[in-house]
Amino acid sequence: MNFRKSLTIWVALAIACLSAKAQEAVPTDTLARDSIVRVLAIGNSFSQDAVEQYLWELAQEAGVKMIIGNAYRGGQGFQSHWIDVTEANNTFEYRKVQDGRRTNRPRTALADIITDEPWQYITVQQVSQESGLTTTFEPYLTNLIQYTQGLQTNPNAIYGYHQTWAYSHDSTHGGFANYGNRQEVMYDSICQAVQYAMAMHPELSFVVPSGTAIQNARTTWLGDNMNRDGYHLDYKMGRYTAACAWLETITGISPVGFSYHPDGIDFLTAHTCQVAAHEAVARPFELTTLGMEGFPVVNDIVPTGLIKLNFGADHTADPAWNDITPALRTHTSIIDSNMNPTGILVTVTGDFGGTNKNGAPYTTTKMLMPADVSQSALWGYAAGKFGGQNPRQSAAIRLSHLNPELEYEFTIFSSREKSQDFRQTSFVVQGEDTQADALQSANNASETVTIKGIRSTADGQVTLTVMPGSRNNSPNLFYYLNAMTIKAKK
Repeated sequence: MNFRKSLTIWVALAIACLSAKAQEAVPTDTLARDSIVRVLAIGNSFSQDAVEQYLWELAQEAGVKMIIGNAYRGGQGFQSHWIDVTEANNTFEYRKVQDGRRTNRPRTALADIITDEPWQYITVQQVSQESGLTTTFEPYLTNLIQYTQGLQTNPNAIYGYHQTWAYSHDSTHGGFANYGNRQEVMYDSICQAVQYAMAMHPELSFVVPSGTAIQNARTTWLGDNMNRDGYHLDYKMGRYTAACAWLETITGISPVGFSYHPDGIDFLTAHTCQVAAHEAVARPFELTTLGMEGFPVVNDIVPTGLIKLNFGADHTADPAWNDITPALRTHTSIIDSNMNPTGILVTVTGDFGGTNKNGAPYTTTKMLMPADVSQSALWGYAAGKFGGQNPRQSAAIRLSHLNPELEYEFTIFSSREKSQDFRQTSFVVQGEDTQADALQSANNASETVTIKGIRSTADGQVTLTVMPGSRNNSPNLFYYLNAMTIKAKK
């Protein structure tokens, strides 16, 4: 047996022993007094993603009263946290969730956060780009733990490590280069680094495996859609998955089967996230392939009718149209016109500038759109300055988990009423191959573009890129996307 394998086994055994010790060390006297579980994360935006949104609600369903604290410094880790403490810069934000209310106290000393509550569980974590680099941990991790221990007001406080997640495979974060811009390398490095920290610090008694929960979810039909910008978690299913991992780690209660999930997540997606987290808690440093949770990882559904997508901020009254709103980055419950599930995901991968309701209210296209569909739009602009937005040369929608055995036909509508210039919008559809067409959006009520014969990539993806057309002469080069239908056939 080689040294590395021996060390890994030894670390795993050490962590198992520490976890058992943690169960024995639960401060039952405090629990008996007020029956509240108090959890403090010392972290950054990754602890914000994990504990601030949905953990309290999950605990409420579990029948557990919980107070959650987050000692937050965005983009900071062990070294910079320790500098803040030693220089008394007091740049932590104290984010707290109590009785379902979320508060934030800026410019707070870490000492004041530690002493604010008799915390039962206290976690630490490294900044994301250094989360797999053990050379960045010491002496700062040791210093932070000892400092916190010296201030804790609960003598039975239990310390743990928050295992963060690897970036999405297409992340543009500069720190991704530390891992060769490879997700699997970053994930493995994080697992090894956390095991190293646990082995070097017996005072760390448990691991919250958010990183493994996210990696597990990526093996499901949800795919690599767990991030909103390549590194932070998606506001809904990414954050929900992490919160589920925190719930089970802290309380021992599995989230699988829980009814609570945030708006925008359907039951099937919630179940998939719950299982991904549950399996991570069971095996914090081991990837669990979950290809049969929810829909099969390779989509075999043949839609029974058109797939209709309504783009913009407003919801249509027609249930056959799927609302693709900026409130969600990834939409999972896509149905066809016969109200049957398709298993398709729609993700906004390149942001638009905003939304409006300035499309044509009455149209004569074959798409047969109700007014609330034809009027609503996502829009962007590529030149100059407009409002508080920055110009973007294009925006993009990714369709994923498509059935790779099918051929797809896309019909697109784009409209902006009361325009005095020529606002041509170009649409590029890229799957196994690429096709493009353009549409005059200004005052359009009758024209669409149709792109036929598109097959997805082998992993079931098609990308729609929206941009100003070559004949667009509006000063800001505005472009629009109001609605789209998709016809699938063998």
